[in-house]
Amino acid sequence: MEYFAKSDIGNHREQNEDFYFVDEKTGLFIVADGMGGHKAGEVASKIAVDFFAEYFLDFLKNNPLFTGKEKLPLSPCKNGASVDDDHIKSVLVDAFKYANTKVFDRACADEACSGMGTTLTVCYTGQPIGETVYFAHIGDSRAYFLRGRELKLITEDHTLVGELCRKGVITYDEMFDHPLRNYLNDVVGTDSEITPDIISLRTQPDDLIILCSDGLNSMLRDRSIFSIASKYKNPLKVTEELIKKAKAAGGLDNVTVIAIKL
Repeated sequence: MEYFAKSDIGNHREQNEDFYFVDEKTGLFIVADGMGGHKAGEVASKIAVDFFAEYFLDFLKNNPLFTGKEKLPLSPCKNGASVDDDHIKSVLVDAFKYANTKVFDRACADEACSGMGTTLTVCYTGQPIGETVYFAHIGDSRAYFLRGRELKLITEDHTLVGELCRKGVITYDEMFDHPLRNYLNDVVGTDSEITPDIISLRTQPDDLIILCSDGLNSMLRDRSIFSIASKYKNPLKVTEELIKKAKAAGGLDNVTVIAIKL
């Protein structure tokens, strides 16, 4: 596995409210995009990432099945998945809830952080399971999956315009200029209870995963992201070119990209 991660303040922001985390050893990758008052966005994104990683990595460290120290038998479930698969998904949900509680409690306790929240998009490459990659997601940061000549958007934007587009009320291109394009329906930290989206995919060699804050996909259409990712393929080059193009297109927001080649 190869990866490269980078965050850029963009052309117009005074501070970077994005935050990311990478752990090559365990295959955990996270992107968060904070929102709130003065500097509260960067507080929310960092708290969410730090505590999600703490919870999930502690689980990996203390569970012999997922550290590879002990190979326990796999029991099939009625949907064909294994106990391991269900267990991973359950822990991803629990880690999200743990991170949400930490952000929510800080927002309630600190007036300067009142109302803050953050997107949170997680990718776990499934070590040592190896052939399955897991995504957990709330907000409008994104995960893309490139295989051959096809780029697939894995996550759904939890935004008003995203919902309108999925219902066919507006077109994909109309999302970019819609007056309510920045309205988020769901984020981490603004409510005491959350339910993240959980997705799993089987992988093949040379698959490329891209995690990004909306500072990328609000500036570049998916066809441009596909063009760059399929042209360069190398994670470092893909990441740097995507950020470069997003800034050239306006760079209205912070932009964070993690590219992972399996």
